[in-house]
Amino acid sequence: MSRALLSPRTWLLAFLALALLLGPLTPFLAPPPASANVERAGDLDPTFSGDGKLTTDFGDNVNRIYNRAHAVAIQPDGKIVAAGYASGASDDFALARYNANGTLDTGFGTGGRVRTDFNGATDQAHAVALQSDGKIVVVGQAYNGANTIGTQTDFALARYNANGTLDTGFSGDGKATLDFGSVDKAWAVAIDNNGKIVVVGDSEDFALARYNADGTLDTTFSGDGKLTTDFGNSSDVIFAVAVQSDNKIVVAGRGGDVGSYGFVLARYNVNGTLDTGFSGD
Repeated sequence: MSRALLSPRTWLLAFLALALLLGPLTPFLAPPPASANVERAGDLDPTFSGDGKLTTDFGDNVNRIYNRAHAVAIQPDGKIVAAGYASGASDDFALARYNANGTLDTGFGTGGRVRTDFNGATDQAHAVALQSDGKIVVVGQAYNGANTIGTQTDFALARYNANGTLDTGFSGDGKATLDFGSVDKAWAVAIDNNGKIVVVGDSEDFALARYNADGTLDTTFSGDGKLTTDFGNSSDVIFAVAVQSDNKIVVAGRGGDVGSYGFVLARYNVNGTLDTGFSGD
């Protein structure tokens, strides 16, 4: 008994029919159209300010030079607080608060912006921290009015209410300065578990201060609320601070001679003494 063989043409027609039958069931084999809007990691977020970026001007329209943001924090409600300084007749602390979509929060300051002057000259904010009650702490440097070389700036702090007004419950007017006796600049701030404010920076050496919630210096810290640490080099600067769960203070920065700086870390006990359990000294 013989069987008829299918011709090549029959095989081809059968294959094409099968392909047409299965094609609609396997759309994943087709590449996405070139016009597909596919988000990729690292793309600017178009839901923020329309294209993912924005600029904010603090100038007075007469003496404008530049504005600069140095720090940012995110509130629990998703609003964004940026801090830095704004030029004009003088440099001032500058803050802006944005809604999650990038628009200025008009419930903060004037149209979402705040400027704060300390002594009518160069004031610059370098760091910002948020308290659990929604108040905003900003630190940096302020001109102190001295003309002697080496004593022109002090640590500067300001605390703001949630609406951007200065908190008069802090140091009487919402602002405080601290002189260590040299060119003093605060670079970082943290709130400890007791609500005390730890401010760090430099005064040629590592410089630290701790404040009570009312803006007074905490005298349980190093006896008068402030201290410096010399690493035996020409320029020691703290750029960052973190508070452990036990309220010990860890700081990091640079130390060394000009042109040959290295990583430097230190840890302090709650009373301000160096923690000898950290690196043995």
